Amino acid sequence: MEDLSWYGQAKVACEQHVLDAFGSARSLIVRPGLIGGPGDDSDRTGYWPLRFSRAALSGRPVLVPDVPALSTQVIDVRDLASWIIDRACAGDVGTFNASGETIRFTEHLDIARRVARHSGRVVSAGAEWLVKQGVMPWMGEKSLPLWLPLPEYAGFSTRDSSAATAAGLSRRSLEATLRDTLEWELSRAPSPTTRRAGLSDADEECLLGLLAQ
Repeated sequence: MEDLSWYGQAKVACEQHVLDAFGSARSLIVRPGLIGGPGDDSDRTGYWPLRFSRAALSGRPVLVPDVPALSTQVIDVRDLASWIIDRACAGDVGTFNASGETIRFTEHLDIARRVARHSGRVVSAGAEWLVKQGVMPWMGEKSLPLWLPLPEYAGFSTRDSSAATAAGLSRRSLEATLRDTLEWELSRAPSPTTRRAGLSDADEECLLGLLAQ
């Protein structure tokens, strides 16, 4: 890939190479959604519980996107890996979506606050305003992780994984995943000064100041 705009095409090409080499009767193809949990150094699933945890200690407000219609799907890496190994050992074949349960983004944030024991102030900002301020969606520098613009990405986190669950995929609760991810984040030594996703303290403070004007 020259850049991430080719990501989808590259994944399809990998599937086609597998099928060409082994045939559908010998291939297990798994299409995961967003993978999270302890060890997620992409910083997407750790950002919110860690941000709320730090705010609970500092008393600072937390900036969140105002996207009540947006959904999220996070599958715990431990559940996904265990299921793939079990299916491979059983000799299963086929193509499966393997995503987390569909949960509203607002509920995702509520769960992140709960595991972080945060009861402080939360400040919402509209998606258009965030884009104008240069805040990136989904991941990367100066981003708000898991946020996606609507309606462009409507349905992105609503993939049907019923075939995988029927084939034995068991998914722990998002609360358990975020709690364990926060524990991992707090145990990192040294804690990374530059993260791969999310707002820095300075960026968040600046944006909150602009909102207050």
